[in-house]
Amino acid sequence: MPYIRVIYKTKDGFDYVSGDLLEVLIREDAITHFFRPSEKRWISVKFDHIRRGGSWYQGPERRSTDLKAQSQEQKEDREPHISKAQPTNWLEGLWRDIES
Repeated sequence: MPYIRVIYKTKDGFDYVSGDLLEVLIREDAITHFFRPSEKRWISVKFDHIRRGGSWYQGPERRSTDLKAQSQEQKEDREPHISKAQPTNWLEGLWRDIES
């Protein structure tokens, strides 16, 4: 597990902690900031959006392959059906490609 830089409320400078300990420190209100490498910036525990422990996503599952296939079918049903007949000239074919 990678180590994350944190700034404690009671110490000067920063320290490195594991991801598990980061959650504990946030919950105990022991740190003011931590460095989020994906955003390349310091995150304020008080003001920035952070993940809170114990809150699981309650919405519908969107990563399932079955649901992806269903959403693709629904998308195809919403799209207008355009005949794939060969155009009589190149300009007509160009406009069909642009409109679809």
